[in-house]
Amino acid sequence: METRSGNTDKVKAHNRYGDPWIWGVYCTLCLVSVVEAFSASIQQVGTAGLYGPISKHIITLLIGVAALFVTQLVSFKRKVFTWSIIGFAVITLVALVYVMEHGQVINGAMRSLSFFGFSVQPAELAKLATVLLVAFIMSRYQEPGGVRNIGVVLSAFVVLLFGGLTYKQGFTNTAILMSISLSMMLIGGVQVKKFVVVLLVYGVVAAGYMSWSKGGDDSGSGDDVVAENVDEKVISRSTTRENRIARFDWNEDTCLEHPLTDMYKQEQYAYMARAHGGFWGVFPGNSRESSRLPLAFSDYIYSIIIEEMGLFGGIALLAFYLALLARAGRIARRCTRAFPALLVLGMAVMITIQALSHIAINCGMVPVSGQPLPLISAGGSSIVVINIAFGVMIGVSKYATQRGDNGRIELVGSGGDDRSRVLQAKNLTQVN
Repeated sequence: METRSGNTDKVKAHNRYGDPWIWGVYCTLCLVSVVEAFSASIQQVGTAGLYGPISKHIITLLIGVAALFVTQLVSFKRKVFTWSIIGFAVITLVALVYVMEHGQVINGAMRSLSFFGFSVQPAELAKLATVLLVAFIMSRYQEPGGVRNIGVVLSAFVVLLFGGLTYKQGFTNTAILMSISLSMMLIGGVQVKKFVVVLLVYGVVAAGYMSWSKGGDDSGSGDDVVAENVDEKVISRSTTRENRIARFDWNEDTCLEHPLTDMYKQEQYAYMARAHGGFWGVFPGNSRESSRLPLAFSDYIYSIIIEEMGLFGGIALLAFYLALLARAGRIARRCTRAFPALLVLGMAVMITIQALSHIAINCGMVPVSGQPLPLISAGGSSIVVINIAFGVMIGVSKYATQRGDNGRIELVGSGGDDRSRVLQAKNLTQVN
């Protein structure tokens, strides 16, 4: 069905720059990032100067913006995009293996490597690689009513491979990878029986690996301390996890009764920051706890946001992440092919799950673990990866053609690939 010229002009204007709602969420998060990173960087002022930390953060954001603009120009045609996905996955695997033996130690674990003077955390790259590979695999093996067995097996294998390599850097990373893949399987229409089997396999493998690592990990005392620099020894991650889980039965009424030591101060100062903020907050720049809360500029920046913007600001920020997921779902429902639909939703799921993990840790809903708040926490690898994810979402919405009154979207240049599994709009709606 032909569209009227007026509607066509609006569609072209809309697609020229990508989805405006995604751009709106992105710009808002960048603004919050600059303001709160500057406010929460007081601990670094003594060594880097007043504007040193924020200057570094802005430079990282600009690098991320450049990555976004490059990514949103990429054509997501399967024949062109396949080798890029495979190449990125191989590079990520090599980096994960390398960092296990030769990485820089951060907070008691080998997490990063130096690349031309830049610190790179392969665990962040693994999240992006997982989304790309799972989206590609499940779109390739679509069948009426779900996903073929080989697609489910390959997707689960990818997650277990990357999850196993990131486990020693922090169990939270592995849990996030599993959560992302399970969400994408639900979105991709994996049958209930297959989904339950994958869930059980994840549980069995995770439990077995935790037991094995606990029995064989004697790399340190396991004291749960907060690192002030990267020049430290590797500590026992299994013992650290046990310590954190053991004190997870705290509640806000009793946590302040414990002495202020390295083992307890993260939870205690985070609670003080939330309590100090109240409903409306103390306004950006007036944080009291940013000078005392360990890693306030990264792992605990949400607590500083609540202190400065109050409960209202914290809920509003959470709403932006959820709105991003909802908007990605709307774009995916209008796709006629599985690959772009899974791609845009996978990126949104990755960002949202990571944000929810960070917020849950800061609010004491789950045991303490280091996880950056997407696009806001200081950290080069995370910011660049999240920018690439936004670039993919904008690219999918940008390089699309709106046809007819039903508003379906099809990737420009994606037709003609015999391996692509075309989904009708009604079937894709059921998938989502």
